[in-house]
Amino acid sequence: MRARRLAALTTFATLLGAAPAWRAPVTSRFRVDQTLTQDIDATAAGKGRQRVSFSTTSFLTVTLNDTSGGKAVRIVVDSMRGDSASPIPSSVFDSARGAEFHSFLSAAGKLSTLEAVNVSPAAARVQGFLTDFFPWVKAGAKPGEQWADTTTQATTNGVDSVVVRRVTSYKVGARETRGTRKALRVTSEYTSTIRGTQPTDSGQPARIEGNGKGSGTYFVSPDGAYLGGDWQLESALTIAGAFAEHPLPITISQTTKVTPIP
Repeated sequence: MRARRLAALTTFATLLGAAPAWRAPVTSRFRVDQTLTQDIDATAAGKGRQRVSFSTTSFLTVTLNDTSGGKAVRIVVDSMRGDSASPIPSSVFDSARGAEFHSFLSAAGKLSTLEAVNVSPAAARVQGFLTDFFPWVKAGAKPGEQWADTTTQATTNGVDSVVVRRVTSYKVGARETRGTRKALRVTSEYTSTIRGTQPTDSGQPARIEGNGKGSGTYFVSPDGAYLGGDWQLESALTIAGAFAEHPLPITISQTTKVTPIP
């Protein structure tokens, strides 16, 4: 009996020794600066050409917790504001303060789709600004390494329902120093297709479709920590509905710059 007990204790100790070493949560803060310019040729609807161009600045706190197969991700909006040209009221940005989103960062460094925790109209409206701020971060990547990824993201909020399918290729470049940290430069190029419906001022849904392309550069530490980056996106779309006899062309230009806050 004693021998069995010793064997059981030995087995239990072995299992404990094989368990993963959970690290303490890692918290980082980021500043996200974005610009968006949208041009609509509404000549066919009798309204001529229309342009909307504005910028936003967001401050985010990101906390990573070790979990099985990767890391649990918690993102909190500390603050968000738009410039004077923003079509989104400042009250919406103010209401978004404290909005929380959860996600999962796989062991390979890929972030899953953000899910709003405290669902609110403000959080739903600003979630789109957070979509591209955190790229694929791959711990242990080496210069010259390449890989590709295909994602499909659906945004649904009543009549506002859009599906974006994106194919992205990544390439690891040279080793660099970002501030005081060693880093790898990663470049990305992607193409996308957009399909869906969006609401209009008249209340009638509009069909939207088209294609996009973009590129970016970001930095990752040897252990997989995200150190910021820059992206550019260009989309050529058409929007159609009862408001115009023919589809109206739309071009969208968007830039994103992510800066870690020490």
